[in-house]
Parts: sequence; structure tokens; C-alpha cells
Amino acid sequence: MKILITGATGFIGKELVKAVSEKEHTVAILVRDSNKVDSVFTKKIIQKIKVIDSSNDKWATEVAELAPEVVVHLAALLTSKDDLNIIPDLIASNITFGAQLLQSLKGVGLTTFINTGTFAEYFYGDGQYSPSYLYSATKTAFHNIVKYYQQIDGFKVVNVIPYTIYGQVDSQPKIIDIIYNSFFAENPSNMSGGEQTLDFIHIEDVISFYCLLIEQLSLLKKNWEDYHLGTGQGSTLRRVAQILSEKLNLPENINWGALPYRDRDTMYSVAPIAKLINHFNWVPVITINKGIDKFLAIKKVSTF
Repeated sequence: MKILITGATGFIGKELVKAVSEKEHTVAILVRDSNKVDSVFTKKIIQKIKVIDSSNDKWATEVAELAPEVVVHLAALLTSKDDLNIIPDLIASNITFGAQLLQSLKGVGLTTFINTGTFAEYFYGDGQYSPSYLYSATKTAFHNIVKYYQQIDGFKVVNVIPYTIYGQVDSQPKIIDIIYNSFFAENPSNMSGGEQTLDFIHIEDVISFYCLLIEQLSLLKKNWEDYHLGTGQGSTLRRVAQILSEKLNLPENINWGALPYRDRDTMYSVAPIAKLINHFNWVPVITINKGIDKFLAIKKVSTF
């Protein structure tokens, strides 16, 4: 199977490329900076994959010539900012680039487009679109573009909605990284009330599902499926801080409630995972307790 992965040097992408490259697939990645590939992947992996640089004017032609059967679209600009300056970049990354990608895929034999959404598209947690941030609004807006190209080309769409992912070192700190770093700060860190209940899913479980999905695409019956990717269990930020405190044997160093909650801050976001079980007989295996152990092991290694 020919598979194209966008956002391949990002948090999910780099782990997915490592996993998929071990399978009997032809794997290509579409990246904004091909120089970054050498620092993210081993030579062994690089030898197995084709790299397409989207900063090259001919990238769309290269994608068309590749003629992938499956595309995993992970590339996105993730930010909670909503000021005037960020809008052009958000539109370019989360809408324009995706539209250009789909245009380049017209008529090449694409069978499945795996899109990646965000739990922040569902502010009320009821399955209805109500974006929490401008970032998540751009993710929702992209759906209609996907539907347009789907109607033209007839491919299936799988929209995967990951919840709060953690478990690896990332250039963009996650909320769990911010809490972890607070234990080693000279002064207490000011945070909101910490009552947000989020569904923390470990990166290993995320990759497990994406790999299973790729291998079992034949099970898809509908032309469009949404899969909420989480554990089905929620933990407050305060609870995560408490677990870290116990495992680090350090007192919490956070001024809870020192900052107000953000406008449209997501207060409850837990994935409904029944479809994952019913369609694929898949459930995540890493609990928050076990996942934090893995997270701390990675942190320990990264400090040396």
C-alpha cells in the first residue's frame, strides 16, 4: 500500500512514520523542512521512506506522481492565539495547504483520506461542532473542503479526533509538560483553577490506533467516519499534578486559581470511544498512572 503522511516530523507524525515504516508499505512523507528529517529519523528509517518537501514549488506534482492510496493528514498549526497576526498562518496551514493537497490528489486513485481533527472542536462535549478556539474553528472549516473533493473523487474519509495526547518530548510543550516543569521552577507557577477534566491518551495508544486503522480500512462501511480517540476516562489537571507529585516525591509548586480560565476554556472533554470498540475491537491499554510512569522515564532520559 502506498501511504503519504503529512506533518511527519510533528508529535504524532514522527512516531507514526517510525511504526508504519516497519510494515510492508511504500511510505512517503510531506514536510515543510526536509532538513529537519535528518534530526528526527534514523538513517535506517530515512532509507525506507520518500521525502517530499512542500517548500518546493513542484511538491504537488510529486504527490500526484506518487499516487498514494492512503493519506494520513496530520500537518497543522496548533495555537490558542486568536490575534490578527496569527490568522494568515492559521488559514494557510490548516485550510489552504490541505486544499492544495487534495487538489494534487485528484484522479490519482486515492481510496482513503485520514484527517486529524481535535477535541477542541467540541466545546460542549456533546458531539456537535462548537470550536473552542480559532485553531479548532479552522479544523472544522476544513471539513467542507474535504467533502467537496470527496464528492469529486469518491474516496472514503476517516476523521480521527485525538484528545489530550502526552508521552513524548515535543518542541511545543503540552499541559502535562507545563505541570511537570512547575515542580522544578524557582517560584510557584500561576495557573487557572485546574478543574478542567481532560482525556489524557498516551502517544503509544494513539499510534496503535492509527496503525490498526491503516491495516483495517476494509472494515469501513461508510464514506465518512468520525472516531474520537481517547481513553474514555477523564482526569482533572489537579489530579495529574497530584499523581506527578506522588511519583516525583516533590510538593506541588502551583498557585491554583491565580489565573482566570480562558474564554471558552474546555472544562470537560472525555472521548466517547464506543465506536472504537464496536468497529475495531480496540481499546487503549495505557492508564493515566502507567502513562505518567512512561512520561517520567522519557523526561529522565531527555535530561541527560
